[in-house]
Amino acid sequence: MTDGPFALIFPATDETIARAAALLASGQLIGMPTETVYGLAANAWDSSAVRKIFEAKSRPQTNPLIVHVASVERLSDAMRWPPNAVVQRQLDAIIDLWPGPLTIVCERSDRIPDEVTASSSTVAVRIPAHDVALALLDACDFPIAAPSANRSRYVSPTQADHFYGPSGVAEHVAMIIDGGPCQWGVESTIVKLGDPGPTLLRPGAISLQELADRFAIEPESMLAINTHQESILVAPGMMREHYCPTTKLVLLDRSNSQTSDVEPTSSRVGRIAFSNISADEADRYAAVETLSSRGDLREVAHHLFAALRRLDAEGLDAIHCDTCQQNGLGHAIMDRLKRAAARHSAG
Repeated sequence: MTDGPFALIFPATDETIARAAALLASGQLIGMPTETVYGLAANAWDSSAVRKIFEAKSRPQTNPLIVHVASVERLSDAMRWPPNAVVQRQLDAIIDLWPGPLTIVCERSDRIPDEVTASSSTVAVRIPAHDVALALLDACDFPIAAPSANRSRYVSPTQADHFYGPSGVAEHVAMIIDGGPCQWGVESTIVKLGDPGPTLLRPGAISLQELADRFAIEPESMLAINTHQESILVAPGMMREHYCPTTKLVLLDRSNSQTSDVEPTSSRVGRIAFSNISADEADRYAAVETLSSRGDLREVAHHLFAALRRLDAEGLDAIHCDTCQQNGLGHAIMDRLKRAAARHSAG
């Protein structure tokens, strides 16, 4: 256990995992690591416990949760089992991506309460690729509902101490298991299975192209039309405004260095750079966060949310952030950044 201001954070041991499982069984919330972001976890079969997640996050009831299970053999804890023939064929094409940063949306099990799914007939479910998360799931005889552990619409947490602070949820959890910094740093890819075909609902670490190749279809056929209307959400991460820092976020078009938004408009502007920038350029900013020395998108994704949080705590007038091409992991990075910037953008 960490002394002082982070007193709820515990190292991952057999003892602390067993304690966390017991707390979840008793209807309490805990903080859990995954390979994507940290989750605010509850027993997914316990509607009262699930309601605590929405209260802690001030999350709209229309925004469903992801349910985590320990293995393929326990998918029936969350989804209808056996699935119909169409879903089974699609599932067979991607099932070896688990454990991993992939979430599927399909017909839910009768044991999953309405609170988890926003009263939808479908549920979002995945198997995380994190040893601590899998050990915790294995210690529970129920699945775990676990959205990102932050106030609704704020930047997702990628390390245990992010539970604390103005937009944290530490006061709502009984304990936090420290699993180290999250490997990916962006949330899982979400794909809806079934007729008329698999549909990408949220880009993530597993790319659209990889999924399309497995399904033997064109990537464009998987793209969902997102109207951002909360009344029709079928998966997390689909709101127009999401992952938002309090500080205004400006996305830079680095392909056009003459655009006026590249230059800071005051001395209190921060910068998120995807690769090394010159000393002259860095000197124009109050603070600079360099996510990768060479523009590696794995490193960019891994460090992005933590950098946003650090600059957001600086009391800046704005944060300028680099952008990238929207393919591969860049699709997920730009999805998060566009939603993070939407609060202060027109339209």
